[in-house]
Amino acid sequence: MKGGFPSSDAPMRMVRRILLAQIDRAIAGLQRPNLTDHTIHVVRLDLKRARATLRLLRECIGEEAYRRENLCMRDAARPLTAVRDANVLLDTLRRLDPAAPARQRQDFVRQLLRVLRQERRAVRQRLRRKDVTAAAAALIAVKSRLQGVPEAQLDRGSLGTGVGRAYESGRKAFAQVRKRPTDESLHEWRKQTKYLANQLEILLPLRPKRFAESCKRSSRLAERLGEDHDLALLGAKIFHYARGPYAASQNDAAAELIGRLARQRKALQSKAYRIGRQLYRAKLRRMAANLDAGLRSEKSRQP
Repeated sequence: MKGGFPSSDAPMRMVRRILLAQIDRAIAGLQRPNLTDHTIHVVRLDLKRARATLRLLRECIGEEAYRRENLCMRDAARPLTAVRDANVLLDTLRRLDPAAPARQRQDFVRQLLRVLRQERRAVRQRLRRKDVTAAAAALIAVKSRLQGVPEAQLDRGSLGTGVGRAYESGRKAFAQVRKRPTDESLHEWRKQTKYLANQLEILLPLRPKRFAESCKRSSRLAERLGEDHDLALLGAKIFHYARGPYAASQNDAAAELIGRLARQRKALQSKAYRIGRQLYRAKLRRMAANLDAGLRSEKSRQP
């Protein structure tokens, strides 16, 4: 039902259904006989969304259960992370697109691409079927436990509390980045922003006029920070490789490539700061605080 929820339903029950569907998709992906790079990417996205959705149920299921299920989903995604990072490094290096490069830089990029392809093959070979099967089994157990949470317990939860917590975590992470913009603080801001963006996507059908702008901004911010994170991973790899066997002849080429990368990161971070200042205003915090009252009011008016 656009702009609301079925009269027979309650918001937190709807959130649980969404969470169970996200876990189901991740399980189905892990159980595929051919685990392609695309499947790995989709499974990781489903698990990230599931962890964001779980945060909305934190108040309902209690702190101990929340931590247990969150860790289980995090660990289920871990065997896939190295494959994702290896693919991202290759794609990010290609996107840097050094136009008409000097011969030395061209040689360095070619050698680096060869190394990254070798590393991608190696991490694919280390991804064992038994680890993937264990991850799927762990998610099946998570799903079973969440299905067992009584509806009365869910009804005591608050959507506004969960969204407000995500908002505050993102705002604090943004403040830390402005104070000390390290790769670690930027990565933490990215994670918290992604949680908020995923939660707002869930809320959007309930209150489209209220959350559309914030949903769009948080998604756009998460994309910019994600691109910056990928460039940071590539920068670390270039530094590591430039100190290797080709260091004596390749330092100039590496420095030129790192300079290009740094300029892109500066532009992305500037855009992220601008979006962050717009997103982390008190307006969204007030809307989250008033969310449950607004939903109850809408439900009471339904026939």
